[in-house]
Amino acid sequence: MNLLPKSSKEFGSVDYWEKFFQQRGKKAFEWYGSYLDLCGVLHKYIKPREKVLVIGCGNSELSEQLYDVGYQDLVNVDISEVVIKQMKERNGSRRPHMSFLKMDMTQMEFPDASFQVVLDKGTLDAVLTDEEETTLQQVDRMLAEVGRVLQVPFLSVGGDIGVRKVQHRGCSPLSGDYVIEDVLGEDRRYFRRLIFLSSRNVVQSEARLLKDASFRAQKKRKKDKKKPPPADSAEPLPPAPAQPVDKSYLCCEHHKAMIAGLALLGKPELLLETPLALLVVGLGGGSLPLFVHDHFPKCCVDAVEIDPAVLQVATQWFGFSQTDRMKVHIADGLDYITRLAGGEAQARYDVIMFDVDSKDPTLGMSCPPAAFVDRPFLQKVRSILTHEGVFILNLVCRDLGLKESVLAGLKAVFPLLYVRRIEGEVNEILFCQLRPEQKLATAELLQTAQALERTLRKPGRGWDDSYVLSEMLKAVRIV
Repeated sequence: MNLLPKSSKEFGSVDYWEKFFQQRGKKAFEWYGSYLDLCGVLHKYIKPREKVLVIGCGNSELSEQLYDVGYQDLVNVDISEVVIKQMKERNGSRRPHMSFLKMDMTQMEFPDASFQVVLDKGTLDAVLTDEEETTLQQVDRMLAEVGRVLQVPFLSVGGDIGVRKVQHRGCSPLSGDYVIEDVLGEDRRYFRRLIFLSSRNVVQSEARLLKDASFRAQKKRKKDKKKPPPADSAEPLPPAPAQPVDKSYLCCEHHKAMIAGLALLGKPELLLETPLALLVVGLGGGSLPLFVHDHFPKCCVDAVEIDPAVLQVATQWFGFSQTDRMKVHIADGLDYITRLAGGEAQARYDVIMFDVDSKDPTLGMSCPPAAFVDRPFLQKVRSILTHEGVFILNLVCRDLGLKESVLAGLKAVFPLLYVRRIEGEVNEILFCQLRPEQKLATAELLQTAQALERTLRKPGRGWDDSYVLSEMLKAVRIV
């Protein structure tokens, strides 16, 4: 019996799933692992007494097994009438407190803030069949509804989405499952409210869509229905969290690797007293420039962000603030660097960091936009980098041919190029320098990183003990 769709587009079709569950019958279908595979993750993030919504439940046994071990406040929804009928018949008498409802997750009938946890096992993958505009609109509606029904809204912005690999029996290296965890800033406290179990093939797209959709979802949440804002004014963001954000913590592995690249500047014992000039293109939640600003007291940071709403969220939710040593420029990074490169008195930076997403991932590269790695533009980047400096780039590229082309272009402009792959992710961090004679062997690089870490670990500096700079540079290779 062949239940596979003729095309991936059918995964988003109601008719496909009705036929699928009719033909499959009572045999459970487990997309991305069973309860035994996933229980470690689920028990970590969900408390037994919390009210949980499972979207796109299908006929998986996951909810039933959660119920049997004590998670009894479970509501399951699916768009298939066939499977909801099957699940009601299967659980009606055995699990009386668990409900199954036929419902479109893009138009759910629950009141606002009805659930403490939303759990999805593969449903977002089924919806995100491509990145056409109609598909992305459907995903956006789904995420907006998830944000609406959660008691604590999800607000991940600019790289503050946590992605963790799920290790379980029978998982091959090419078909691993992933958890997308929604994070509140960098304070090590996950919301434990939004859990997506997803394949590696779409995890990066999903994380990016979460970032894009979360802010829009919050803007739709009305704080005072009796006093709606004027039609020509935007709704305010929700109030900032009461607890302060721990600015010493970097939740993104690629941010940790980018910071570790500062060891390439040399003389690590002097960096805290060196008046470094940094340029960061792509603000996100602000954690990357904020970390540098707080740990290198003599540095000055210019951050470039194209969207003023991102700056607003970073400031209100993630503890970001501008100072006399850190300024945000609302501009297109391409235009900003082009303007600097064309000026008579060219700005000079010791460190330039690119951490900016592409809005057109169809090219096979979702970070950065292709224009940021065009050779003529890279020449402009080179012109504003000091001779001893380092250019650090977050690259997310699945197309091997395109990746080789990007690396070749970088190598043509920056003779010394190191690459550090982020384990379990698509991200690769590229460290680019102008002088080949600066090349460090792996042992030298690790020694330099250890020296920098010793300097940063001094009492009173708020260093995160779990962050080992040398570990981030062990896997570096020279192109």
